[in-house]
Amino acid sequence: MKKNLLYILVIFIIVIAIILVHISDKNSKRNEIAKFNVQYEQYFGHTIYGSDVLTMINKAIDNNQENNIPRDENNYYIDDDKSSVKIELVLLSKNDENEVEEKTYSMETLEKAGLSGFITNFNLTPFECSNVEYNSQKRISKITVKQLEL
Repeated sequence: MKKNLLYILVIFIIVIAIILVHISDKNSKRNEIAKFNVQYEQYFGHTIYGSDVLTMINKAIDNNQENNIPRDENNYYIDDDKSSVKIELVLLSKNDENEVEEKTYSMETLEKAGLSGFITNFNLTPFECSNVEYNSQKRISKITVKQLEL
């Protein structure tokens, strides 16, 4: 009888230990995602400038490189719904009729054109984070930044 009780007690302790390890792992992943998201969420609700946009783009590129996110034939990062981050910029320009138009550019397009040129032209230009998308793991996957003034 004592052996049976001892076996049941050992099995119970093992099950409890497994459950506690699983809960701890889940909390650790949740904290890691929250820590990652705050890098970008700090810009929401505030007017930001070209230097902040460049910082966001550099963080996204670094993230994608660290996580070995593949690129397609046009050199755009492929969304993996896990750890990839994309930034889109909506820039204002005037057309031939002197009307303001919005044009959307990906961070890869700006990277190809040269990020130093972006900072030269848009350093003091105000922007706002107009949209954020999260992947299935509640991790930021896409941010849209919109130019406020021409």
